[in-house]
Amino acid sequence: MLANTTIVPNETQAPSMADIAKTLQEQSKAKFSLLGPDGIKIPLPEPLTRVLLIAAEALNSKNAVTLLVRNSWLTTQDAAEIMGYSRQVVVDLIKKSKLKASKLGSHRRIRLTDLLEFIESGGREGSEAMAKIVSHTKEVVGHNDEHRPRKNK
Repeated sequence: MLANTTIVPNETQAPSMADIAKTLQEQSKAKFSLLGPDGIKIPLPEPLTRVLLIAAEALNSKNAVTLLVRNSWLTTQDAAEIMGYSRQVVVDLIKKSKLKASKLGSHRRIRLTDLLEFIESGGREGSEAMAKIVSHTKEVVGHNDEHRPRKNK
């Protein structure tokens, strides 16, 4: 699987993108299904419906869409890149107990949802663009804690 991919809108597909975006917006509480080539209906989970809505709206507005796949647990370097900080700043935030982290062996790991909450609560000042990214990411991210490392105290 690619770590990320970018889709550029195609002018000929604009009318169908507009219809899809409108339908998803108007019926946001509805349960959608995919119809397979063999006629079998496949229920579409709500997080995937939100991804489709965001993508359809963006493509309809002639914007490209980049889908970035992230693990639910991040390294300090991953967190630093998301926040626009150095890795050492992230480590310092963890040491000062301002950012939640867990230990996996000798390595620190930060749960993506904890990082997004930290950013949203003002851990990073002023970035309206970052707030939008956080909002969209929180809508899309599931809470998969299957492989959760133990808490660092």
